[in-house]
Amino acid sequence: VFTLPDSADATLLTSTASVGKVLQVIQSPAVTTRTAINSTSYIDSGHSVTITPTAASSKILVTFTGQVNTNGVNQRAFIDLYRSINGGTFGGIAPCGTSGGGTGGSGGAGFFGSIRADSSRMQTPTHLQFLDSPSYTLGNAIVYKLYGRCGGSYSIEIPGSNNQEPCFMMAMEIAA
Repeated sequence: VFTLPDSADATLLTSTASVGKVLQVIQSPAVTTRTAINSTSYIDSGHSVTITPTAASSKILVTFTGQVNTNGVNQRAFIDLYRSINGGTFGGIAPCGTSGGGTGGSGGAGFFGSIRADSSRMQTPTHLQFLDSPSYTLGNAIVYKLYGRCGGSYSIEIPGSNNQEPCFMMAMEIAA
């Protein structure tokens, strides 16, 4: 319970605070199998987490932790989160500006468009965290997937080494 002064007449207002409370946490199993992505359009990396909100208007805090490999010199890895609500179509949800194709499309920057190896192959720890405000109905399952793409005729890998670095995805329901 918290109290706030009312500036108009100096009386106190009392309210029960539940905004921002974590309602549930879902973590995907660790995945260590490497996925090679050799497409300039975003494709599913095989990493996902599913959450079914328990309250109306909740926000979902989504995280991905793992390693991304550019797999060569002068190559870039692009990473985005995609979302599907209640079995609908997956669509990219990166809020940032994009170049040449829009969020989630061929040429979009996604969340990470700057994982780049200028002078050697780069295997980089990657942590993506995003507070999503999806529009859903109670009982709808929301699936988040990590998508990736490369910038040319090469491949990127998630995780960087097969059967060595675990990748995790997590979804936390946050009360509105």
